[in-house]
Amino acid sequence: MSEPYYLAYERRYRKVYEAGIARWGHMPDDKLLSETLAKWVEEHGLRGKQVIEFACGEGASGVILSELGCAYHGVDIAPSAVEKARELLAPYPDAAVSLLDMVNDPIPGSYDAALDCMGFHMLVLDCDRQKYLRNAFESLKPGAPMLFFRQCYRVDAYTGTVESFEQWQAISGSDYTTPQLRGAMHNGINIEVAIPLVPARARNKEDYIQEFTDAGFIVDDFIEMDSSEQINYSATIFAHKPTTPSLRATPPRRGMIGLYE
Repeated sequence: MSEPYYLAYERRYRKVYEAGIARWGHMPDDKLLSETLAKWVEEHGLRGKQVIEFACGEGASGVILSELGCAYHGVDIAPSAVEKARELLAPYPDAAVSLLDMVNDPIPGSYDAALDCMGFHMLVLDCDRQKYLRNAFESLKPGAPMLFFRQCYRVDAYTGTVESFEQWQAISGSDYTTPQLRGAMHNGINIEVAIPLVPARARNKEDYIQEFTDAGFIVDDFIEMDSSEQINYSATIFAHKPTTPSLRATPPRRGMIGLYE
């Protein structure tokens, strides 16, 4: 491919907007997302702190985090989504959004926390996932938490390595071009649009934990999620960067499992 396979999201956003749909991804009124972020911010004392979101999309999480008092910075590779996020976050003076390839570009700055909401699982190549996690790890201050919300998860997920886009197509039987009819609400009207279904790479619990551990993170909790409109099978994973490279502190008690039961 002449461009990264994950740029398929940009083509998807364009098709959606051309069809007259104002927004496609998460909305700021997502109850579970809002509750999870509120508890996460409170538990880690993130009010007034710098929080970065990878694969921020249209900025829904940025609104929630800004309302919670965080200084928010969202990054995404899709220009159309970044523009939507900037519009949505314009009322918040401590919020910013940047266009960035989170796999290949280093992350400027140093942050008190990081969020990924249904972004990491869109990377299918092992090398891309490793670079992404390394970028995320390096962007964080020692001891900083990272939340991976609604990541594609299956107990029977493929456990081997994926070295090329073509290999993943052969394994999954999916592609990034075949259109499928999808619907979204706009001003109370359901609008249907034919867009490519962007495949996600599911992982099992052990493989997710191994990926994060290999990148340097300590995994604090792994929560299997109920089915949602966004995804049928997913997990939310709480992790943090160790305080020092050689000292892995005992993670705090989460007390959040009740949200997902």
